Amino acid sequence: MDQEKVAIEVLKEIAINGSRLLVERQRAIDALTLFHGASMDALKEIVKKVDSTMLKERANLYIQRIKDGTVLSMNV
Repeated sequence: MDQEKVAIEVLKEIAINGSRLLVERQRAIDALTLFHGASMDALKEIVKKVDSTMLKERANLYIQRIKDGTVLSMNV
């Protein structure tokens, strides 16, 4: 597994982990945007697995922005 895939997997697990602080989970989702299209599957899995509506909305927003080809900023 290459470094990018490992990083995406680690960030996804942080975002999904309900025992982590909400802000940590938000930042993990934000950090996934650094990988642009390569993070789509991870973001989709986050939407399916997280319990927080806010986290689902954040991941969905990034999914839509990536699909639209929007330049992403981590300041949402």
